[in-house]
Amino acid sequence: MGDAEEIDVAVILINYNSSEYTIKCVESIQQQTAAEINYRIIIVDNASEFDDYEKIMAIDDYDRVKIIRSKVNLGFSAGNMLGVQQVNAKYYFFLNNDCVLLNDCISVLSAFLDQTENAGLCSPQMYSKDGDLVGSFDYFPGLATKVFGTKSLKIVRRGRFNERKAKYKEPIKVDVISGSQMFVRGSVFRRIGGFDTTFFLYCEEEDISFRVRNAKYDTYLVPAAKNMHFGGGSTKRDYAIRKEYYISFLYMYRKQYGYIAMELMKIILFVKVIRKSVSSIENLKLALFILGGANIKYSLKHSQIIHDK
Repeated sequence: MGDAEEIDVAVILINYNSSEYTIKCVESIQQQTAAEINYRIIIVDNASEFDDYEKIMAIDDYDRVKIIRSKVNLGFSAGNMLGVQQVNAKYYFFLNNDCVLLNDCISVLSAFLDQTENAGLCSPQMYSKDGDLVGSFDYFPGLATKVFGTKSLKIVRRGRFNERKAKYKEPIKVDVISGSQMFVRGSVFRRIGGFDTTFFLYCEEEDISFRVRNAKYDTYLVPAAKNMHFGGGSTKRDYAIRKEYYISFLYMYRKQYGYIAMELMKIILFVKVIRKSVSSIENLKLALFILGGANIKYSLKHSQIIHDK
């Protein structure tokens, strides 16, 4: 990475027309993180409206915070990879800007990775804005889980599926952690090539968790670290965003499971969505889009423009 600065932890945030969330997130990091931790916050502004970008420029912690302005909306993966190029870190914390740290997550997660050689990726426990515990991990999306559901599979495969919303006291191994709060060992992240920038939005966490596992490292939930996620800070769930999810999911599925499994999954998803189309033309359109393969050429990444400033 050339002359990038060497630090212990790089916290990478993406801002997209959501400066109020970004500022609150930065404040929580500054307030909760121990002074002796050598960390930096890298904010990547993903082509926000210029007045929104100017608001985050008012953050005055120049020693700890670096702000990068992209004139193109790069999406999640490429936006984070732009942030990664600004610093060499022992650990990277990819944190959604609509999060607020509830305790010293950075120290807790750093210490956990320091002490756990087989851990490549981990996550704090997530809470809602109302203080309720939220599921912070998920399962690899095999065909069986989509057809039968995890409740049925738990009966057959006892011990395979941890309860997502249980309150854990000790770290546990999991399949996939939430994409809103991914704390990753830098050496592993570099070894696997970072995020796949083909993804614009969604499914990056499944893909990165698969690749960490393939590199012979484990993924953990670390409940001693606590984070609050507001949710929906910069992404509104309209039809284009719903399409984007299936574009990403089927791309990830073919990449990780192969062509035949992807074709079977496409049929499963089509049936699930078409069942909801009786009272919704949008669901009918979405089901047909899925059946047609949800081609990546329709991704929002291909409709971005270059801003003047």
